[in-house]
Amino acid sequence: MKKLSITAVLLILTFTLIAASVVFAQESVEQYLLNLTQPTVKDYINLMYNGTHENKLLAATKLRELKDNSDETIDALIYGLQQGTIYVERQSGKITNDFWDVRTVSALALGEIGNPKALPFLYQAVRYEPDNYVRSAIAIAIGKIGKKESLPEITRMIETADISGTDDILLLACIDAIKNIGNREGFIPLVEIIRGKYRRRVRIAAMEALKTMKF
Repeated sequence: MKKLSITAVLLILTFTLIAASVVFAQESVEQYLLNLTQPTVKDYINLMYNGTHENKLLAATKLRELKDNSDETIDALIYGLQQGTIYVERQSGKITNDFWDVRTVSALALGEIGNPKALPFLYQAVRYEPDNYVRSAIAIAIGKIGKKESLPEITRMIETADISGTDDILLLACIDAIKNIGNREGFIPLVEIIRGKYRRRVRIAAMEALKTMKF
């Protein structure tokens, strides 16, 4: 049986959470959208900025599906990416917008849209992000945008990761990102993983990625 890729695992987890959240928020979302003849990108952008947790998740999901490359969509997804980390709302001292699922879907959407404008915000987000699933989604997004200048950021994520196993999902996402970027400068971090004390599956993934590099 083939092992699921890190992207597939994240997608399964994300879609499971989306399904549960959408059911929970069905009434409020449907009430908003039923007032519209046909929801547009602008409507989902508005939902991202003004909706509840579940509505923001739906907005990120729909914007991801639509793959609109306008500045307005990119800005809305960056806003989703920053929920609870960079953009923080508090009530009685408690953070009320720590929406890791919104951050995950927003990151994946930015990667699939592929607009390099998002890169500085993805780099910034990973520095403030405590959740490994979100960090992994950010690494995947950076890889899909596919710019050579992102390699130092991916390398830094690898170098600061825990090699005991708790950060394996992040390391696998970083390896996937290096492979997607496809530049020969990704050779060095892959070799460092292969030679290092990383877990076997991480080293194997690095070896497989190395085979795809063109020199």
